[in-house]
Amino acid sequence: MTHHIQKIITLFTLIIALYFLPFSSSYTDDQCKVFSGNGINNWYPFSYRDIDGKLTGIVVDGAHEALKRIGLSIEIAPDKPWKRIMYDLEQGKVDMVLGAYWNSERAETYYYSEQLGTDELRVFVKEEKQFPLNSSEDLIGRSGMIILGGSLGDEFDSFAKKHLNFIEVPQSDTIVLMLQNGRADYGILGYVEGLLHVQDLNLKGKIVPLDLPILSNSMHVLINKNAKCAHKIQAMNLAIIDMQNDGTLDKIISYHLSQISKRPN
Repeated sequence: MTHHIQKIITLFTLIIALYFLPFSSSYTDDQCKVFSGNGINNWYPFSYRDIDGKLTGIVVDGAHEALKRIGLSIEIAPDKPWKRIMYDLEQGKVDMVLGAYWNSERAETYYYSEQLGTDELRVFVKEEKQFPLNSSEDLIGRSGMIILGGSLGDEFDSFAKKHLNFIEVPQSDTIVLMLQNGRADYGILGYVEGLLHVQDLNLKGKIVPLDLPILSNSMHVLINKNAKCAHKIQAMNLAIIDMQNDGTLDKIISYHLSQISKRPN
């Protein structure tokens, strides 16, 4: 009789323990179907809105494909400026930002995806105000422009904080307009991004990139660590590695570069 009672007590204790355990991974997975995300609207060819307002680009399509491979999807939020997108990520209003450079401060707060491309950054200037550029030190003493709330990576950010004078501008195409209006000596933009803004603003030959890249930064997805699907980061990254190895990512990159090259001059 005593043995029977002990068995009942043991079973009851086990049930209570299971009741108070955290949700199992299978339960968590059941709650994880969709990431919410957003990206800047004119960061060609990595994240941009098409003529129908749909967010697309190398990083966007790469993330869609990686998540599709692990049974997930992305719901894209409405168009917003870069600083507001980053604020939404911080506040948990979106789960991921589709397109960002790596820096250590962000890495402490967010998860980073595997690399989904490389952005070559150039210094853009008025044609008649070109200057020799061999290193970041050649920017000292000149007025420059970067995106509001942006980061160009740890090393450059640290150098800029000590030595450079920047105006922060909400939109990258505005940097091109402000160069034309003489508001600064130079602006730093992605090479493809900058060339397209120059073309779209009918400023070809008036605003030009200097010959040498100032930086070459890897492109990633940022994920809020508190997002309900954040635990899927490892599976997502393995899918991205598979895409790098099986040629899928190269095809996505080639597609968006070809789409941009077809744009009317």
